[in-house]
Amino acid sequence: MNKESIQEIINVLNSGGVAFFKSDTMYGLHAKEENNAAVEKIRQLKGRDAQKPFIILIGDTAQLQKSGVLINKGAQKLINKYWPGKLTLVLSNNENTIAFRMPKDKDLQQILKEVGPVVSTSANPSGEKAAVSVDEAKKYFGDGVDLYVDSGNVESGPSTLVDATGEEIKILREGEVKLSPKATNSYNSGMGKIINYVAATAIFVAIATGVWLNVAEQKSVDHSKLPDKVEQSIGFQRWITNLKNKDMVIEADEFTLKEENEIYNTKWMKVYSIEEEGMREKYDGTIESLQNVKKVVFSPSERELIDYRPEYRDGYAPNEAHFYGLKEDKIIDARILDCSAHANCYFDRAYFLDNDVFVISEFSRTIDKKDEVSAVCSPQETCEYSVKVHVIDLINNKRLVYESKPFQAVMAELLPEL
Repeated sequence: MNKESIQEIINVLNSGGVAFFKSDTMYGLHAKEENNAAVEKIRQLKGRDAQKPFIILIGDTAQLQKSGVLINKGAQKLINKYWPGKLTLVLSNNENTIAFRMPKDKDLQQILKEVGPVVSTSANPSGEKAAVSVDEAKKYFGDGVDLYVDSGNVESGPSTLVDATGEEIKILREGEVKLSPKATNSYNSGMGKIINYVAATAIFVAIATGVWLNVAEQKSVDHSKLPDKVEQSIGFQRWITNLKNKDMVIEADEFTLKEENEIYNTKWMKVYSIEEEGMREKYDGTIESLQNVKKVVFSPSERELIDYRPEYRDGYAPNEAHFYGLKEDKIIDARILDCSAHANCYFDRAYFLDNDVFVISEFSRTIDKKDEVSAVCSPQETCEYSVKVHVIDLINNKRLVYESKPFQAVMAELLPEL
């Protein structure tokens, strides 16, 4: 950035505006952290859940201390070694957990020292691909953003994300900064890859001993098609057979990859410690109450479940799938997936491939998920539908969406047959 752009950013942020510019990792939307109205404007632009916090960029540790966060020995060691740099630390101030990063970029440093702490978030509506250029951002946000600063097309790796709220430092996302087990004290040497979670930051978590979609092993695989592990699973084969028995023929090779999302960037969640007072009893009671309930399926360990009932229940709507389960000593309670009610969406079936990977199939009209202006098609009318197969990989924090070829159907006649 040139001096004029830097000063323009400073002026816009200090006046309560929202600015689109390149951070130390990628393009993002930014607002002065102290300005609640500006931060809320970003939330509205993204359509982001109020429960999901933003990362805060700081210019020096003095700004960190003003936030009243608690810095334990492990966090201090990481700060001393990796800040400024591409390391994001989740810290606690006794009331909330907040994610901070001190960028190394000199232009950002100047902005942060002039403006103070700045909220930073990817430049995309929730659930969409992050903008990598000004043109893409303008298509998303138009005049809703007060300033666009063009640094060309930018695609960079994410920062490393670490939960430093407790005595044990936990890696939540491996990024540009590569942390060794010794540096974080969060790995068990007998495990191949561990991804932990952070309570109250709404960043989804999974802990596992293996990685299903190993990039190195998948280079020769056509990722546009359903993964073999899905196609060959008992759950998928039973589903396909059931459809054929109902005179609805859909073959596995009809599905093509439609989109890929990161779970923790797109879905709402809550995390509790099983050791909190009353939480173990609540968890046990929830698991027991949902045993043998139709459209509630359990993982092989029976410690996690997916509730995709097409009805209102416990704060979840008919077009929302609920994930609930125990990972290590944390209870995860998440709206793991939603679909468009305007598109007459219906979650048909869900099943686990293992304790950390599961599949949810969805019938819905072939309109964009965010399209609320298309003509209404009642369930009694013939409309164009497709089937989406959502493959949700907790270990890699990914949701892969595969879509079938479109077909004509009357939903009111189709649903009873499913």
